[in-house]
Amino acid sequence: MTRLEGFVGEAKRSKGIDAVIQMGDFCYSQPESESCIKLFDSLAHPKFHVLGNHDMDKCDKQTAMRTWGMQNRYGAYDIGDYRLVILDLNHFKKGGKLFPYDSGNYYTDNATHNWADPEQLAWLSKELRSSTKPVLLISHQPLGFAEPGQAMPPEQVDVLKVVTDARKENKRGAVAICLFGHLHVDRLEYYEGIPCYCVNSASYFWGGEMYPYSKPLYAFAEITEGGQFVIPGMPGEFVKQPPSDTDNVIGRSASIQSRLIELPRGI
Repeated sequence: MTRLEGFVGEAKRSKGIDAVIQMGDFCYSQPESESCIKLFDSLAHPKFHVLGNHDMDKCDKQTAMRTWGMQNRYGAYDIGDYRLVILDLNHFKKGGKLFPYDSGNYYTDNATHNWADPEQLAWLSKELRSSTKPVLLISHQPLGFAEPGQAMPPEQVDVLKVVTDARKENKRGAVAICLFGHLHVDRLEYYEGIPCYCVNSASYFWGGEMYPYSKPLYAFAEITEGGQFVIPGMPGEFVKQPPSDTDNVIGRSASIQSRLIELPRGI
């Protein structure tokens, strides 16, 4: 609550905010979360929710969505000169079958995670081919992140193929940037010229246990008329330093780094 209070207070003091987005792992759908949801809802701005895996630790998607007042698990919305496209990557694959995250069922052996379902991929393809505005693609789980020396994970390839195929037919509605969380790091990569940016956690780095940040992290992003995605950054520190075996985790930080990202135009 203290971290959310910090963000909500700053958002209410700031001017010119077009939209507020929480990018998943927000709260459990339980009575104890009522004050958290009311605080977020007290913001007068247009607000968007993104489903994260832990939001379904104790319930199904419909319950989480109902708790937040979320109409659809994925969708597209106009924000000024851009199109905001929100995805639901909360499915796991086991034995060749796809299952939606539900009450922590994704904690299972011999499964791969963070998939989009075929229905959603077909919708995304149609959306990107028809959009008349460049797209900000928002998910909870990462897109465009492969670990050093490893191939792009197949669940990401599924989505990214739709993205790159669609822009061949509709450059005007091409994805300008992918934004996500999930990894609790501050990291920027590029996939086929598309910036893929992981926004750091508001709260902590995960290194086998929680390593909290000294203050809440959040980002107020601005897209300039020249097509630059600007993050002013927010410095912070670890309350307790993570173990040395996490030193090689790309983007491990208790801060949000200032960035100026050039958005591609109709690649």
